[in-house]
Amino acid sequence: MPVFELLVSGILLGGVYALIACGLNLIFGVMRVINFAHGDLLAVGALTTVSVVVGYHMPYIVALIVVPILTAALGLAMQLLVIRRIIDGPMVMSLLATFAISMIVVNVSILIWGGGFHGLPDVLSGSLPILGLHIPAAKLLAFLVAMGATAGVWWFLQSTRYGKAIRSVSQAPELAVISGISISQVRNVTFALGSAMAGLAGVLLAPTFASDAQLGTRFGVKAFAVIIVGGMGSYPGAMAAALFMGILEVFAGYLYGQEFGAATLFLVMLIVLVVRPRGLFGVGART
Repeated sequence: MPVFELLVSGILLGGVYALIACGLNLIFGVMRVINFAHGDLLAVGALTTVSVVVGYHMPYIVALIVVPILTAALGLAMQLLVIRRIIDGPMVMSLLATFAISMIVVNVSILIWGGGFHGLPDVLSGSLPILGLHIPAAKLLAFLVAMGATAGVWWFLQSTRYGKAIRSVSQAPELAVISGISISQVRNVTFALGSAMAGLAGVLLAPTFASDAQLGTRFGVKAFAVIIVGGMGSYPGAMAAALFMGILEVFAGYLYGQEFGAATLFLVMLIVLVVRPRGLFGVGART
């Protein structure tokens, strides 16, 4: 069994999972909103990337810059029009609201791009020889950009004044208000930032995965599994769990088939929910 090759493939996949899951976990950690539409913003990002590169014949790097801004704007619109009006109610209200938004986004995506699959087969083709392995350029770039963006957001949260304000709203909103922090503004920025991370993940996945309106569902449910294993609200937990789950999926898929590999993630999630409901990392840590 090519253990080293599978390990590298799992790490590359886990890097993209980290970007998706950390955006989802950021929103939950600050706002206590379970965003079912997070994965659908990923699908919008991937499909928009295909339109930018294939439809408008623009360089892929343009999509890397423009698409996250677009999904950030969509996420901000969701927050301003819907989420902020119900966020102080029971959590089930925001859950049902984001589920409804998810259905709307999927069906609008089908109206715009159709129900078929779209791809970018000629973008970032080829491979690079690294440590004796030929690593696909698209997957390597996706990993580097995803981990760079994920680490950059973590640095922003830990080291900047506004990042500390976001963490204050997450940990003690009442004290944050007393300190003069605008909770509504922080929530807007948080939702937009998490949505931008989802859109960026879509851009990174477009060259290696066939994109359709359901792409977000396939990756979104895996992101939920990752943050449950890592600990909901724990940003570093999501990063570590994403890499672990990526490696696990690749090894299980190689040994028992791709379908079983994906199912393994949810088996681990169920075990964690039963044995350690707070997740493997931390004790209910928040962002």
